[in-house]
Amino acid sequence: MALLILLTWFSLFLPLLILFAKSFNNRNKTATKTMTTTTKKQKKLPPGPPPLPIIGNLHQLGHLPHQSLWKLSRQYGPVMLIHLGCVPTIIISSPSAAREVLKIHDLDCCSRPRLLGTGRLSYDHLDIAFIEYGDYWREVRKLCLLNLLSAKRVQSFRYIREEEVGSMIESIAKSARSGTPINMREKFMALTISITCRVAFGKKFPWMELNDGKFMDVIHEATAMLGSFSASDFFPRFGWIVDRFTGLHARLEKSFRKLDNFYQKVIEEHRNAYKSNEEEEEDIVDLLLKMERDRTELAGVQLKEDNIKAIFMVHSTVATYYLL
Repeated sequence: MALLILLTWFSLFLPLLILFAKSFNNRNKTATKTMTTTTKKQKKLPPGPPPLPIIGNLHQLGHLPHQSLWKLSRQYGPVMLIHLGCVPTIIISSPSAAREVLKIHDLDCCSRPRLLGTGRLSYDHLDIAFIEYGDYWREVRKLCLLNLLSAKRVQSFRYIREEEVGSMIESIAKSARSGTPINMREKFMALTISITCRVAFGKKFPWMELNDGKFMDVIHEATAMLGSFSASDFFPRFGWIVDRFTGLHARLEKSFRKLDNFYQKVIEEHRNAYKSNEEEEEDIVDLLLKMERDRTELAGVQLKEDNIKAIFMVHSTVATYYLL
């Protein structure tokens, strides 16, 4: 559906885009000779369907893109090059080729692309899920494994998991006795977020209110933004125009502000809180704020509020995104 909307907008702005392309034509001609000499030295690219100007091969992706790509792979082979707008993309569609990518050349292919939605919600890719593979990713991963999600710390939160699972079972039993239908997907999602928020933020989840909605609604909207189709991702030069006309940019900014306000509130509450019992177990927010006060550096990058909020985003949003 989003692809159809995008193509509709492009059909309306096609004359303007043609003029825009022609304005760069003379500039590109001056670099043609150097490009032809360098392309001869480049390695041979995989085969693929010829792309159209501007939209590339987007017109060949139907309502079921995986089936469209499978049909193209039968014609062009298991390793195929297509253009999603202005972005060249390699399509792998055989076990042997997938083994080459995921096992033999995993370090060259393990990084995720820098997309508009994931970049904005992760504070310009400061998290562990969407950052490129490198020194910073290794430091954040080490931080999560050794300090935040170590076996000892995970075991210390066992009572939280038991309480939340017991509460969910009791809620299901109550609905069963009254004959009320149950949406198990919503139940498991609420269970995941409740456990995550109690462990990470020190709060129980049941409908934590924000300014104008419930926390569950904010999580739903954030996960939708993580999987949204953004024209800026495929048309870096002028896709932002389409995103503003379709309302995607405003929707993404609204989702980001709601999450940011929630994270800021959690941080301020933990900064101002004084624990009555010194032996009380610290949550993940307390540990991260302690590292911020100690001026801890991750691969040369000092841990600041945006880094902490990006780690919050992984705990509160990405886990739910993969649960959907």
